[in-house]
This record gives sequence, C-alpha cells and structure tokens, in this order.
Amino acid sequence: MILTIFEVENLKKEVLQKFSVQIHFHDSCGGQYFTVDEPTEELKEFVIEFFATKKLEVVFSETGVQFRVVKIGDV
Repeated sequence: MILTIFEVENLKKEVLQKFSVQIHFHDSCGGQYFTVDEPTEELKEFVIEFFATKKLEVVFSETGVQFRVVKIGDV
C-alpha cells in the first residue's frame, strides 16, 4: 500500500494535535512505515480508526513503536 504525502501529513498533524506526539514517516526501498517515540494504546486505537475509514489496516510491531499500513486482507 502506497500512501500519499497528503495522507501522511494529515495523520502526523492530527496525532500531534491530539496527543502531542511526533510520528515519523519512513519511505525506503523496503516500503513505507511509521515509527512513534511514545506509543500508547489510545494512540494506537486512533491510528487504527484513522486508516479504517480509508479501508486500510494497520500492522503494529510487537513493541508498538513501528507500524505499516496495508489494504484490508493483505496482512
């Protein structure tokens, strides 16, 4: 799943406003992913809901520090 810069900026802006936390976006040959300095369950739920409205699913690492976005069913 390739996200647009517009989608990424919207997420980063909303998270910063609601949680005062920076989300870092990484776009490399291996794909796109995000990292969070201070993950919380509330933040994770917000990110899941943010992408669910776009029919996308979020896959978090075990620690919750890293996540990627995929089409629903592509996990």
